Amino acid sequence: MEMVERLVSRTDAAYQRWLASVTDDVVADGVVMYCRESLLERNTTYGIGEWLTGYLMIGQEGDRGFFLRCDGSGGPVFWTDLGGLGEVDLAVVAPVFEVWLRSGIALPADPQPDLPPTADVYLDKVPVDAVQLLVRARKLLGVDWRFGDLRGLLAVQPFLAARSARLYALRRGLEHAPELRPYLLYATDHGLEAVWPADSPESQ
Repeated sequence: MEMVERLVSRTDAAYQRWLASVTDDVVADGVVMYCRESLLERNTTYGIGEWLTGYLMIGQEGDRGFFLRCDGSGGPVFWTDLGGLGEVDLAVVAPVFEVWLRSGIALPADPQPDLPPTADVYLDKVPVDAVQLLVRARKLLGVDWRFGDLRGLLAVQPFLAARSARLYALRRGLEHAPELRPYLLYATDHGLEAVWPADSPESQ
């Protein structure tokens, strides 16, 4: 707890005032903002100090975390997927905490408004010897395929990989897994469509 308190003391002053004013977690626009008691448990559970040293996770929305830099200078509110690798993966949500608070803890717009919120996800055209790609897809999708079954799955493509998957979250996950982008598809009334289209700006 002492380490978290030390980090809090070096965050944005507006955040410190907000934190002192709440006694329980606050939910706004789907974001769970942690009260002081939750900060230690959440930052410890996700090992934030190990892969994002000098930052404090102040809230969460699904598989995304929200962070402040703890260097005494204030600065932006950041977000990244909780499977992110470090500072390079951080994106700015708001220039300072007070601006974000005034916005009602509003989330940035998702990059692909034409994606449905959820859909069945399939894997297709994975090379038949690429078992490692299925291992990575297993982790990304959070499914529990048995390792002994992976070669069999490669032999029956396309196959249903996840039912009612959250496509925006999956697309964000693919930002850090470019090797899987060609193989993940979602079901539509007109057949299978790529979760990450080859002509998307991020693919350029």
